[in-house]
Amino acid sequence: MAKISPFHYVKSINKKTYELDLSGYNPFLTNRAFAGFIDTIMFAESMNQHSDLSPYLQYQFYYYGVRKGSRFDPISKPSEPEGLEVVMAYFNYSKQKALEVMSLLSKQDIKGMIQSMDKGGNK
Repeated sequence: MAKISPFHYVKSINKKTYELDLSGYNPFLTNRAFAGFIDTIMFAESMNQHSDLSPYLQYQFYYYGVRKGSRFDPISKPSEPEGLEVVMAYFNYSKQKALEVMSLLSKQDIKGMIQSMDKGGNK
């Protein structure tokens, strides 16, 4: 039998599609998923206080307590500064090292790097 993702249970609670197989249920990940929303944070807190309950009882609590809804919390990536790729290529730096150097460079410096790296020819 294929292993079920722990987030499958969060989806089943949100969509109200009952899941009989709780072999892959992870209480920590479920609590964390529901702690990020205003309408379910108190459910997550209750389960944190009663972490000794079996996965079956925790799933039942969420399934019958949380109302049906679409809860999706995308993880946003921090935006990269303009010219980061140029600095990485020009100095042959790693991303982390280039980020450290970016505060020392002006936009003119980056433009100069772009011009010095331009090999000409057709684009």
